[in-house]
Amino acid sequence: VIVLIKIMPVDESVDVDNLLSKIKIGLPENIELLSVRTEPFVFGLKVINALFRMPDEEGYPNKLEEYLKGFPEVGEFEVSSISRVSS
Repeated sequence: VIVLIKIMPVDESVDVDNLLSKIKIGLPENIELLSVRTEPFVFGLKVINALFRMPDEEGYPNKLEEYLKGFPEVGEFEVSSISRVSS
């Protein structure tokens, strides 16, 4: 499946590029970061729209959510969409 997640840093002081590098390094097995788009939000914050690919099996979205919760720089995140991919 393809999952689009909107990631909001805790505040405007977060180096978004550094955060993305950290996220890429330790992704859970079988979860791949396909693309990233950052955009301005409010009060100097940048929002990260990250597209991930993972197996269509129970538990994978939860693994990714738990992984993202482990970063102190991540304030909030939300799953914007989940799509199946034809093989």
